Parts: sequence; C-alpha cells; structure tokens
Amino acid sequence: MKSALSAVTLAISLALAASAASAHEYKAGSIEIKHPWSRATPKGATVAGGYMKLTNTGATPDRLIGGSTEIAGKFEIHEMSMDNGVMKMRPLVDGVEIKPGETVEFKPGGYHLMFVGITQPVAQGKRVKGTLEFEKAGKVDVEYAIEPIGGTPKGEDAGHGGMHMNH
Repeated sequence: MKSALSAVTLAISLALAASAASAHEYKAGSIEIKHPWSRATPKGATVAGGYMKLTNTGATPDRLIGGSTEIAGKFEIHEMSMDNGVMKMRPLVDGVEIKPGETVEFKPGGYHLMFVGITQPVAQGKRVKGTLEFEKAGKVDVEYAIEPIGGTPKGEDAGHGGMHMNH
C-alpha cells in the first residue's frame, strides 16, 4: 500500500513539473506575456515564426514595437488576413496595440512574429532566447518554447484551419 501511494505521489509530482516547465510567463510593466513559442524548422529554412498571448493589465494602452532573437538577423511583427478568399501577410511597421484590459493573441493565421534570416535550424524541445520591446513597458527578455513542425502547444488552437504559408 505504501509503495502504491509513493508511486502515485511521484507520478503527480512529475506531471506537475512537466506542465510547469512547458508553461512560462513574463511581465513587462502592465503587459503579461504568456507562453512564447515557435515551431521547429526544417534544415535550410530561413524564417521561423513566434507566437504568444499579450495581456494589458494596466489603465493605458501599450504597443509591441519590436524585438530580437538569438537565432535571426531580423525580427518583424506581421499580420495575416483573408481578402476575397486569399490569405495575405503584411508587416506591421507600427507594431500592435494592446488596449487596457485586452489580450492580443499571436498565433498562426493572425498576428505573429517573423524571425528572418535564421542562422540555425530551430529544434523541437529546445528554447530560443529573445527580447520583446514595448513602447511604454520597455524591453523584456523571453524564451520561446519550440514545438514540433506544424505543431501547437498542448491545448492551443492552430488558428489557421490547416493552411500553410511559405515566407
């Protein structure tokens, strides 16, 4: 009986540790940054994407205006949208506003980050260091958890209905 209880306790502890390791959050001023992530890239890829949720807990708007990663020469903020049945992607040179009390989700098929000119393949299960820059909250260091090629974090919706874009 004691052995079975120890095994159950160990299993629960390991499960909690695994979920704590996969979920990660950061804060910059009034901006909460939840689970930054990216997808693994195939050999020869020159771009990767970045995704997360940004929540403004403050009383004034803020704006994600830029950032950087250790793996890419260029960091861009993009938006994808449908226009007469055609998916279009465009850089947002003025960034993305996060209004007070609102959450802006960066996900495939919508707002996302582009890491352009990646210097190495992005490997599943690893983490990639980066920095996000906000107009008011300033800079904050983050790590992007790397999911499988075509994957999303557990419990997340891919948000693109199976569509894939080549950049």
